[in-house]
Amino acid sequence: MEPQENPGVSRPPAIHVALDEAGAPTTILKFQEPFTIGSDPECDLAIESSLVSSRHAEVDYEDQCWWIRTAEGSKGVFLEGKQIDAIPLATGTTVMLGPSGPSLSFTIESRTEGDSRSRRRLRLPDPIRKVIRASTRIISVEEHKEILRRMVGRVEKLQSRKYLRIIAAIAVVGIAAAVYAYYKHTQYEKLEARAQDFFYQMKVFELGLSRLESRVVATGDSSVKAEVERSREKLRDLNASYDKYVDDLGIYKKGMDEKTRTIYRVARVFGECEVTMPDEFIKEVLKYIHEWRLSARLSSSLQRAKDHGYPGMIARAMLEQHLPPQFIYLALQESGFDSTLCGPPTRFGIAKGMWQFMPSTAQQYGLKTGPLVQLPRRDPRDDRHRAAKSTLAAAKYLRDIYETEAQASGLLVLASYNWGHNLVKGLIRELPENPRERNFWAFLKTYKSRIPKQTYDYVYFIFSAAVIGENPQLFGFNFDKPIDSQAL
Repeated sequence: MEPQENPGVSRPPAIHVALDEAGAPTTILKFQEPFTIGSDPECDLAIESSLVSSRHAEVDYEDQCWWIRTAEGSKGVFLEGKQIDAIPLATGTTVMLGPSGPSLSFTIESRTEGDSRSRRRLRLPDPIRKVIRASTRIISVEEHKEILRRMVGRVEKLQSRKYLRIIAAIAVVGIAAAVYAYYKHTQYEKLEARAQDFFYQMKVFELGLSRLESRVVATGDSSVKAEVERSREKLRDLNASYDKYVDDLGIYKKGMDEKTRTIYRVARVFGECEVTMPDEFIKEVLKYIHEWRLSARLSSSLQRAKDHGYPGMIARAMLEQHLPPQFIYLALQESGFDSTLCGPPTRFGIAKGMWQFMPSTAQQYGLKTGPLVQLPRRDPRDDRHRAAKSTLAAAKYLRDIYETEAQASGLLVLASYNWGHNLVKGLIRELPENPRERNFWAFLKTYKSRIPKQTYDYVYFIFSAAVIGENPQLFGFNFDKPIDSQAL
C-alpha cells in the first residue's frame, strides 16, 4: 500500500535508477524514499553479483538533493574511474559499483509547476511597494522586527481599511522571509560544521601518514612504500574535497579583497582551517604587515638569501619533509638568513647559525658543534654555520614538532621553535589530543595571557612575511616573489 502523503510536507522528487549489468537487459526502478543498494536480498535495490558487496551503497535525500554514499567496508563506488565517498546526484550521473561491477544511471524527475492561473495585477501605492521591497531583503529576525515597525507606521498614516489586507499580506511575506533566512542560516551552519569535521579528519589522516613515513625512514622498511604513495594520493583527493566545501561556503567570496584572500590561503598552507579562522587574526596579520613596511629588514634579508641561493635550497629541504616551503621565513626571523650569526650566552648555551640551533638540539639532529661552542663567535668547524647541512637538520626538527605535539598545525610549530619546544609541549599537551582542539586558534584562546610577547610577535612576523611573499607588490614591497614554485 502506498503511504499517504502529508499535504504539508514536501516529498523529494522521484529518482529513476537504470541498472546495467553485462549480458543482462537494463533494469529501471523508481524510488521516492531513501534506499539501499547491495547483493543482500534485504536491500531495496538487490543485485545478484559477486562484484557487489552485501551492503554496497545508500541513496538518501538531504539538503534538497539526492546523494549516493559508499557503505562502510564495501568494494567502493566509482565515478569516472575515481573512487568516491559521497556525491550529489543529478540526471545523467552514472556510477559503477566496484572498479568493474555493474553501473547505475540516475534520472531525477522535475517537480510539477505550481498553479499558473493568471491573476489580475494590483497596482500598489509607492509607500506599500517600498515596504514590500524591503521585506524581500530580510535576512534576520531583527531586521524583520524593524520592517514590521515601519509597516505599523504606514497603517497609521494611511488610515484606510482597504490597505489592511495588503499590510497583512506584507507581514506574511516578511515572516516567511525571516523564516527562510533562519532556515538558510541553519543550513549554512550545518555545512560549516561538516566542513570543519572534514578538515580535521583530513588532518588526522595526514598525521597518520606522516608517522608512517617516519617509520619507513627509521626502519628502512620499503614494503610499505606503495601504501605511503596510495595514502599521499588519497590525501590529495581529500584536499580537493575540502576545497569543494570551502567553495560551497563561499569563504573566498567575490566581495573579499585580495589581501584578505591571501591571508586565508597562507593560513591553509600552514595547516590551519580557514572556516574557523577568527576575524581578529586577519586584523593582527595586517598590523604586522604594516610593521614590516616600517623597516628595511625584510627586503635586505631576502636579498641576502637570494645572493646566497638560499630560497630554493630551503624550500626543497622543507618539501622533502612534506612541509610547506613557506617555513623559509622562519630562518628570516631567526637570523635574517645570516649563517654566521651567534646569539647571546644563555643557560642552555649559545645559539648559532642561520637556524639559531642550541648546542643540544644541534647534536640531536646530527650537527657537530666546534671547539668554540661556549663562545659567541663564528666557528668554521661548527656545522650550525653550514647553511645546507643545518637547513636539512632544521627541516627534520620542524617535521618532528609538526607530527607530534603540534598536531599538523604550522603556526604551533613556529611557537614551539621560538618559545622552547619542551615548554610549549607541556602547554599543548594540556589541550585535547586532536587537531580540532589542538591548533593555533585554540592555543591562543587558552594561553594568550601566558604567551610571551616575543613568541606572539615571532609567529605573526613569520606568518605576515609569508603573506607578503605571496604577492609583494600587492602589499607595497618592491621585490620579486621569494619562492619560485616553477623552479622547485
